[in-house]
Amino acid sequence: MIRLLTILLILIDSNVISTKNDRLNSLEENLLYSHLKDSTNLKLFYEKLIQSDEHDKQQNQNQANDSNQCFSSSNEILNKFHLNENSSLSKEDLQRLTPILATMKLNPSCHKIRESSKWKHFLFGLISVTLINLTALFGAIILPFRKKPIFKWILSSFIGLAVGTLLGTGIFHLIPMGFDVESYDKESTFINKGLVGLIIIYLFFMRDQLSTIFFHIQTTIPTHDHVDEDISPILHQKNTKSLKENLQQMKPIGWMILIGDTLHGFIDGLTIGAIAMVSISNCLRMTISIVCEEFSHKLGDTAILLSSGLPIKQALLMNFISACGIYPGFLVGAKLGELENFHPWICALAGGMFVYIGLADMIPELISMGEEIEKDTLKENKPITRILKMKILLTQNLGVIIGVASMYLSAKYGDFLESYF
Repeated sequence: MIRLLTILLILIDSNVISTKNDRLNSLEENLLYSHLKDSTNLKLFYEKLIQSDEHDKQQNQNQANDSNQCFSSSNEILNKFHLNENSSLSKEDLQRLTPILATMKLNPSCHKIRESSKWKHFLFGLISVTLINLTALFGAIILPFRKKPIFKWILSSFIGLAVGTLLGTGIFHLIPMGFDVESYDKESTFINKGLVGLIIIYLFFMRDQLSTIFFHIQTTIPTHDHVDEDISPILHQKNTKSLKENLQQMKPIGWMILIGDTLHGFIDGLTIGAIAMVSISNCLRMTISIVCEEFSHKLGDTAILLSSGLPIKQALLMNFISACGIYPGFLVGAKLGELENFHPWICALAGGMFVYIGLADMIPELISMGEEIEKDTLKENKPITRILKMKILLTQNLGVIIGVASMYLSAKYGDFLESYF
């Protein structure tokens, strides 16, 4: 009896479902007939139907590709699906992320890629800090030529390049990375806004320089005095004392240079290490900026150590040892760079340091170098004309503009550079 009732209920339900399906089919036919009354409409409908089928296939293929892809960090996954770091996830987001997280956990190749990628980033960062450290020796190689007239013109361009790259790196790269601006500003409008800020700084700099050239209004006071004494006798003098004896008799300014360079190198290494573990392209930008800044600084530091009482070989050795402070900083930064929450703090620290050095340290040095060129002109019994001052300003601006432009373009089109690494 129970079986019979069950069969009757199934038959009744199937008849009801069949009736509803017939009604739906009839409704669909009427709806299609109301829109497809001629061959033209049928052709358009067919084309749309085929396009939608291709779109579904492409979407399914993209989802399959994403689920089989390996990612090096959670930030990379969020950027792939255009999700903000601090936003809440919907059910649809979880449905998209679950296959990827499962693949990352169960696919052994993803773990191998992650380990190989980490060592690749570490090796590139180590090469970068070594390149920066070699500037201490390269500056000393050209030290004997500092009395050549063309030397200060070239050095002036390098200092201008350091100003541009330091400011560009700080404003276009480090400070936005510290605030994670890219997660919120998908169109990267912050890059153009940063460019506007740098243009305003540049216009005020040009106002000061042009006021000095044409109206003799001194709006800035140079705070950097390059050691301009003739160090040729020091370069050729024989060393009769040991390094320990010379260090004990070295002037206080020499110790200030050594301690300051060691701390400065540690912070540079901290920056390179933290950023290299996240992005090789950003590490390359940092390296360019630091090399341009260290070139002129190390050259001046070597000259100060010579004038403080050290012979040339010992001055080079101590300059190199103080520059080696970049290596412990790099190791600490590389370890901290693996902690994603700590990375923005390193970027904020480095961004503030880069902007300060560019504005408060390198720009006065740039102005001071221009004044030294004018002093050399007077020593040659030549007049200081406005044409000469404009040439000096043009040489300085050439380096500044190239530095800012290179950092702007690397920020604007950095994705292409990232694809090569």
